[in-house]
Amino acid sequence: MIKRIILTLLAIHLSVAGAQSACPVSSVMPVKTIEMQAKTQLEPVKDYIHLGYTPTGFVISIKDDLMFDECGCLNDSGKMLLKVMAEIMKFSGRKWFILCHTTVGETQVDRISRTSLRAGAITNYLTDIESCLINQIFPIGFGSIMPTRNKTEGHKALNDRIDFIVEEYNLNR
Repeated sequence: MIKRIILTLLAIHLSVAGAQSACPVSSVMPVKTIEMQAKTQLEPVKDYIHLGYTPTGFVISIKDDLMFDECGCLNDSGKMLLKVMAEIMKFSGRKWFILCHTTVGETQVDRISRTSLRAGAITNYLTDIESCLINQIFPIGFGSIMPTRNKTEGHKALNDRIDFIVEEYNLNR
């Protein structure tokens, strides 16, 4: 019951919270530079993240439980990770998609609701606290639509994850 109350309050907060920022970006950073920067700055948590490429760009996948507590609120490690991600995002000059995935929930509607709230919480934190541009971030809650393809033990845990994707379409990979 308490969890539902907290999630309801979080949903209300997300729907009324303003996302204003003033973070000018003057140029577009190459994706390889973003990748090197991410590898360097996320080195301390390399066991909890996965770096790779998708057809739409470079992706940084972070385990969900590293960022959120059992009530669905951003925890301290999640806030620290978002501080690092904000630093990378602000100066990249690129669009970023925040895709949340989960296997938790009885129905797909439950999973989409859970992931949408988390994507919104991340976006609000990045824009309100870290001053990232709202028009640079696109949050999407996928529920369990996109599980990881690699079924090794290390990647099974990443079915409950948050993906930060830098937009860079390159069909010749």
